Amino acid sequence: MSLLRARKNARHAKPSKAAPGMVAAGLTASFAVADVAAFASSASAASADDFARLRQCESGGNYGINTGNGFYGAYQFDRGTWNGLGYGGRAHEASPAIQDAAARRLQAQRGWGPWPACSRMLGLGRDSSPAAAVDAAPASAAARLDDATRASRSRSVSPAPKVRVAVAPTPPPALRAEVLSVADVRTQRVDVAQWQRRMAARGWDLVADGYFGPKTADVAKRFAAEKRLNVSALPGEVDRVVWDAAWRLAVT
Repeated sequence: MSLLRARKNARHAKPSKAAPGMVAAGLTASFAVADVAAFASSASAASADDFARLRQCESGGNYGINTGNGFYGAYQFDRGTWNGLGYGGRAHEASPAIQDAAARRLQAQRGWGPWPACSRMLGLGRDSSPAAAVDAAPASAAARLDDATRASRSRSVSPAPKVRVAVAPTPPPALRAEVLSVADVRTQRVDVAQWQRRMAARGWDLVADGYFGPKTADVAKRFAAEKRLNVSALPGEVDRVVWDAAWRLAVT
């Protein structure tokens, strides 16, 4: 076996300075369980519920997901990070137990930084308990105003891709509301972030911040028109037809 240092990190993270990991192409579920135990003390602040909420935000809880965007599995590992942690192949090819072990290993090394958008949305790593619901309203009027301002500005972290990438059709995660719309502009939602992330993977200029602002509504309206969807919601809203189409329809 050869030793190597992690070359890349989970989505949008800076290069890791973690110690080299041992690369093993055929890790078993029993090894994964032992791996979790080994890191339990250093990751004691992270609960099983934290990781359940994290993978729901990152992938809808789908351990086998591979949308073609360069991130794999329930925790959306890129291949460099996955292999650098000591696992062979790609994350979505591994069992749930191994993926959970890898997520705990990375969190023990680097905290919640490798998952910046979802950890921020879920409140992971804050001094206060992260168990507060994502859909809870901001605590103060000032916070609500700040949330609305952020959503209306439709912040962009990086320039939109000039060419749309190929995204493999895949079963959509469950939509937990009848419709997503600007009526919830002040509420940060996991399902809104999932739809934004999927649309960004399809090539649309969206940031997955979990807020359904005017820019998200505009993308929803144009996407429905482009695909000629027979929607039951108003233009600019995401009903189940628009939601499912984001995962099931090919990029054109």
